[in-house]
Amino acid sequence: MWVLGISRSHNGAVALTHNGKIYSAIQAERISRIKRQPIFLKEDKALVSECVEYCLNQAGIRHADINSIAISTPWGFNQIENNWLFDYIGGAPNDYRGTYYVPHHFSHMEYILHYSNLLPGIVLIVDGSGSLERDRQKFNIFEDPSPECISHVHMMGKETVSAYWFDGNDTSLVYRFSPSVASFEKCNLNSNGLLQSIGHYWRWASNYCFGLHSEAGKVMGLAASGNSAEHTNLNILSVNKDGLITLDYEKLHKEFKSPNIFGKDLSGEKHYADVSAMVQRDTEKILMDILTILKGKYTTNTLYYAGGVALNVVANEKIIRSGLFENVILNGSVEDNGTAIGAALAASNILMKKRVTETVTDFYGRAYVNNEILTAIEEFSFEFEFVEEDQIYDRVASLLFNNKVVGWFQGRSEFGPRALGNRSILANPSSPNMKYILDLHIKHRDRYRPYAPVVLEERARQYFDIDGVSPVMMREGKVLKNNFPAITHVDGSARVQTVTENENEPLYKLIKAFDKVSGFPIILNTSFNLPGEPIVESPTDALNSFSNGSLEYLCLGNYLVSRSSKSAKS
Repeated sequence: MWVLGISRSHNGAVALTHNGKIYSAIQAERISRIKRQPIFLKEDKALVSECVEYCLNQAGIRHADINSIAISTPWGFNQIENNWLFDYIGGAPNDYRGTYYVPHHFSHMEYILHYSNLLPGIVLIVDGSGSLERDRQKFNIFEDPSPECISHVHMMGKETVSAYWFDGNDTSLVYRFSPSVASFEKCNLNSNGLLQSIGHYWRWASNYCFGLHSEAGKVMGLAASGNSAEHTNLNILSVNKDGLITLDYEKLHKEFKSPNIFGKDLSGEKHYADVSAMVQRDTEKILMDILTILKGKYTTNTLYYAGGVALNVVANEKIIRSGLFENVILNGSVEDNGTAIGAALAASNILMKKRVTETVTDFYGRAYVNNEILTAIEEFSFEFEFVEEDQIYDRVASLLFNNKVVGWFQGRSEFGPRALGNRSILANPSSPNMKYILDLHIKHRDRYRPYAPVVLEERARQYFDIDGVSPVMMREGKVLKNNFPAITHVDGSARVQTVTENENEPLYKLIKAFDKVSGFPIILNTSFNLPGEPIVESPTDALNSFSNGSLEYLCLGNYLVSRSSKSAKS
């Protein structure tokens, strides 16, 4: 049973599942090369068709083999005629079982439950906003509300927080906060179109601190430099004992009158750091308050947590270390791109009448073989050599140990927002100058933004205050040794990725080789892309980035490329 999933969203994506297992997935931005590329299903037929083709080619099937299409969107929608939809994806199925329209938060839920191993628990979804209440009757996959559901749903509402109870097979809606989108509502005065939403609180902070709505990651990085004790009296974001969330935009408008509209560098800017710290603190508190309410009604030691706000590793760690749950399950693609997978899984569950689970990963893109890599390399004028499998890890480890910065392109590409060692830039975390080199010459990033370490899972506790695992870089821990300045944030923490040989054999072997020459099993890992661009997808993307950037070496499969010229062959 082949099901195609589409995220019609500001972070558009296409995914393909087979018999309840995730086969392939691609963010539209990796194809268009435009960061945060939306899918509208309007005038973007060529892009959507290319994303679909990408997934079909990975599976070795054609459009005729597709059995169903599932669509999820946080926007308003109308159902689509099959002939029009088939034309849009580039071909018609032969044995078509129907098109499914899946609620946005429900799609997030289905995706995270794919990693459940059928363990009962609470599922919490927190993002900017999801489905409109007026569209509920248009869906043909339905939520099952619990008789005890805590419901704060406005007839003109849009879901911003949802929670479900998972009994090991079926789900029921147990909490929904869906505030009005109407600008005339008192709660929306001075909101500038933002909603009563934890995710939109971060959008406000992003606009205020950086002049753009999409820089929540920068806000989180800046927060570590701020004083969380500032602005404690304002009570901007809160939830009462009945689960009603309040975000006071009028107070924000009154208290904060110095927006960074020109996007100046905020390194050393205490005001904006304190604002960021306030938003971080308020977010951690309200998440804990919501979870305490839910835990009081549903006795469980397991939490599944997704939605865009779940990218906040500091808040994630607060939840994990609270002791409220023994098991906190996180996946990597918690943003809207993941709803392409979630929608496909929701349809698959219905069609197959059973739920399938797998191990957490984000390697859902395609791999490129050495012949494809060589063809791409020969279009450029760089020096390169083929390095045998038994030598490649030692060669690259030696380069890293000698403080060379290396582009690392191996295996299947990552689907989510974070490079996990297959489309990465790697460096020596112990070099005192490495962060400066990366900030100034490679990534062109603000000085307050940290870089992440990837560490062998079996030795992670020697170097980081972290229990458990973090295969998709969703955990934070204090750095226990002071000789890793390139990956240590200003507050002494790091966003940790752990890796095992089963999860990523090439990366694991490289870290083992680096450990032999350096004495520690940690490498700095950051995404392989130039500023303002998506992570590289193909060998050509990687070579273009290498050509236009300042990397010294690039390892694609078994080929080691070094810089000799920036001009591509005509």
